[in-house]
Amino acid sequence: MKRILILFLALITAVATAAVPYHHPMKPLPKRTRPVRVIPWKTILAGGVAAGTVIAAYKISDGVEDGFKIAAKEKPEAFADSLSVLTWPIRWAAMILFLVSGCWIAKKWLEHKTTSTSKG
Repeated sequence: MKRILILFLALITAVATAAVPYHHPMKPLPKRTRPVRVIPWKTILAGGVAAGTVIAAYKISDGVEDGFKIAAKEKPEAFADSLSVLTWPIRWAAMILFLVSGCWIAKKWLEHKTTSTSKG
């Protein structure tokens, strides 16, 4: 996992440095141009925050995984209860998504039905 994280950060760095235009050293620079484009500080800050978030999540995940393993071995009932508490937002989001998509499909079907009967 650490190798994947390092490769991901290297890829982000490569993409950021590829954004800087290349200037051939033998050609003179045109007047009023800079040899290197300045990257805005907000972009650099966003990249640092993203990298910090990935690293923090990676380091925290080991402790959470160990805690879940211990809870699953020692108290399986408490482990099942903790999983149900952790997964309720996902269950509610899925139910809302199904409800909204069902309403959207019903609306489209009714629109199609009313337009097809009014034409014929």
